[in-house]
Amino acid sequence: MLVVDRFEGDFAVVEKDGGDFVKISKGLLASEIKEGDCIFEKDGRYFLDKEKTKLLRMEISKLKNDLWEK
Repeated sequence: MLVVDRFEGDFAVVEKDGGDFVKISKGLLASEIKEGDCIFEKDGRYFLDKEKTKLLRMEISKLKNDLWEK
C-alpha cells in the first residue's frame, strides 16, 4: 500500500509498506490526491485508491475512538 504522508515543494512524500518513504513528483499524481490518501501506480502515474483510502480512514477512526474510550 502507498499512502501520501505529506507534500514538500514539488514532491509528495509517500509511505510504502514496511515504513519506507519515497518522494514522488506531484506531476505524476492525479489532481484530487491529498495527504492521507492511498494511491496506486499505473503506467508511471499515480491514482487515488478510493476503497483503500476509505478503509484506512475507518481503521484510524476506530483506533482513535478506542483510545478515547479507555
